[in-house]
Amino acid sequence: MLTDPDYGVHQSRTSPEELMIFSILSRAILDLFGSAGATSHAEEMEKTRSDALTFLTQETGAWARRRKELCEMVGMDSDLVRRRVVRVLEGDSSALDTYEGRGDLTHIDEARVFWEYEKDAPERARIAAEKARRVRKLRSHKPKATHAPKVKAAISSRADVAPIVFDLLTKPHKFKDLIIATGGDVSEHSIRNVLRSGTDDGSILRRTDGTYVLASVPEVLVEAVAG
Repeated sequence: MLTDPDYGVHQSRTSPEELMIFSILSRAILDLFGSAGATSHAEEMEKTRSDALTFLTQETGAWARRRKELCEMVGMDSDLVRRRVVRVLEGDSSALDTYEGRGDLTHIDEARVFWEYEKDAPERARIAAEKARRVRKLRSHKPKATHAPKVKAAISSRADVAPIVFDLLTKPHKFKDLIIATGGDVSEHSIRNVLRSGTDDGSILRRTDGTYVLASVPEVLVEAVAG
């Protein structure tokens, strides 16, 4: 069987130490392919099965070294044990046919799911590392924040706007012409208010062509400028 006490041991009696090692190896097989111990908690069962999988299948590292040490102490080939376990995980259940506790191994499918997940671990780690590398690269090339040019505040006080508009209206101007003439330094809303209040009190005239002019400007002069 997978952990047969007589495998590689050619003596009639097995020492207590060897029996303990066989028990450890058999427990690992049962934890992986069986009910994963006596625990009834799903998380604990998954942890137990995952540990058993790591112990029985790792090729390098602490778990692999420990499996090799135990196998060598009872004359077993650690790599052969691993290969037989992997055969089962890859779909060949016949590798368990000689295991005397075969009837207790009722969770082989769950073990195979764990195995597929573990096989993908290096690829997942590679993808995660690549994503992290791209994020670091993007952060290192993040453009420096640029400050938008400060927008000059438009003149909006009527006391300040009225003299500017009145000075321009010594000649006929349309509303848009006033905006252009002030170069954006004067609030459009304030210009409109000055024109409205001026036309209301008669100080500003709105001509039929849509232009505005001061009422105090002689018509002859207006006609001369317009012409």
